[in-house]
Amino acid sequence: MTAATAYGNHAIEDPVVVKTQAVSPPVEESTLFEELYQMKCFRTGEFYLKSGQMTPIYIDLRRIMSSPRVLRMAAQAMCDKVVAKNIKFDYVVGVPYAALPLATLVSDILNVPMLMKRKEAKAYGTKQLIEGVYQPGGTVLLVEDVVTSGESIRETAEAIRKENLKVTDAIAVLDRQQGATANLAEDDLNFLSFLTMEGILDGLITKNEMTEDRKQQIIEHLAKPF
Repeated sequence: MTAATAYGNHAIEDPVVVKTQAVSPPVEESTLFEELYQMKCFRTGEFYLKSGQMTPIYIDLRRIMSSPRVLRMAAQAMCDKVVAKNIKFDYVVGVPYAALPLATLVSDILNVPMLMKRKEAKAYGTKQLIEGVYQPGGTVLLVEDVVTSGESIRETAEAIRKENLKVTDAIAVLDRQQGATANLAEDDLNFLSFLTMEGILDGLITKNEMTEDRKQQIIEHLAKPF
């Protein structure tokens, strides 16, 4: 059975239950920043990323899974962006594994089926890499929490494409602005984010936790090659 939504057509074996939801006002960047700030998601100092690069600011969005309200706000913010950009897709996939709670809520808010990509295929049972019910040829929207170079999104998209699914768009809560947009464009992926590193730094300046000079120093550091 094929069910049509405002965000695309998806064909699954069971009928989709169309939910009637109250229309929420769009999430403001300043509102989400304040919530993340209160949850201490922004830390300055000396930290090392997965790539091995040292960073003077660390964004820890895993903390928001402890607050259902803030987690849903972050998911709603991404949904607002997706709807505003009129992005079409059939399935939602969270980049394993930190983005799975966000992807679950995006799927729920937009009423679009969610799939789950494993980091590696199971060695038992069906040995599937992609979990869920889907039709080959469908289009996937990738969801991530924080993006640096975009490598995790690229790897996830590559694996999903091998399963005869299309991936054209990815969205994150926050872009660290370290080359992800250009890197992903090389793989035919359009990348969007709700928040940016520059916006976070500006917010920290309003909190008197950073000066304009320090902001520029951090931006210059993040612009260095990995």
